[in-house]
Amino acid sequence: MDANQYINQNYPRINRTDITMLDISNKNLTNTITLDYFNITLKLNASFNQISTFIIEQLPLQIMDFSHNLLTNFSISQDNSTLQIINLSHNYLSDIGPISNILTHLDVSNNNLTNLDLSDYVHLTSLDCSANPNLSKLTLPLHSYFNPKDLSNFDSRGTNLGIINTTSFSIECQNGIRSVTTPLDTNNPPNQSTDNKLYIGIIIGMGIIILAGIIFIVAVPFEVDSSVNTFFQDSQEGEEGGDWRESSSVMIGWEAGVTSAGDDINRKINFKWP
Repeated sequence: MDANQYINQNYPRINRTDITMLDISNKNLTNTITLDYFNITLKLNASFNQISTFIIEQLPLQIMDFSHNLLTNFSISQDNSTLQIINLSHNYLSDIGPISNILTHLDVSNNNLTNLDLSDYVHLTSLDCSANPNLSKLTLPLHSYFNPKDLSNFDSRGTNLGIINTTSFSIECQNGIRSVTTPLDTNNPPNQSTDNKLYIGIIIGMGIIILAGIIFIVAVPFEVDSSVNTFFQDSQEGEEGGDWRESSSVMIGWEAGVTSAGDDINRKINFKWP
């Protein structure tokens, strides 16, 4: 039966203003349906018909079910901004135009979509785009309530989507098998300040060790020089006293480093052990 004919026969205009829920499902309705003068209708169920086109005139609809029909495209005036839940599954949709600024739930499964742009629907919380075998591009809102990681509210099986990128994680959809990966957990970002403090502490510690090594290398030769000079003085005194024993002489070599004014010299000191 023609959809408009059915509406006019069963819902005279004078009575339409009292209807809050319109259920015309499973009526074998065909062709185009025009819904006007349903001024307080909040819910519409037109599922399981053969409707190919619809026209909606300024309705305060919140929930709409047009599943299991013959729709090839769908768009609705942004003036109908009260729409929150829409079911367009099991149609022949190849394109979806503007819907509603406050849309929260969208079911477009089992259609012919190739591209689905939902970047404007920041209130979206649930999406079913499964069984669209040619769907290869999905654009999600940059900032929204939508969480594709919650697989109970997101279904993309049976599509041509490889990887769905979001601002905080990626979802792999290959051969209808869904796996969720989180390369960066935005709820628990790395503690960069702690890491930076650790790196700075390591660098400062290494610097202190290197500086101490330099001081040791420079200072020790002077101390040895001083002790050697003292030893020679004592040796000379001992030699004058005739205390050296030539038969017990041993050659000992020692190389001194920086001795004065930053000059690098190597000095061999030979002395006899008493």
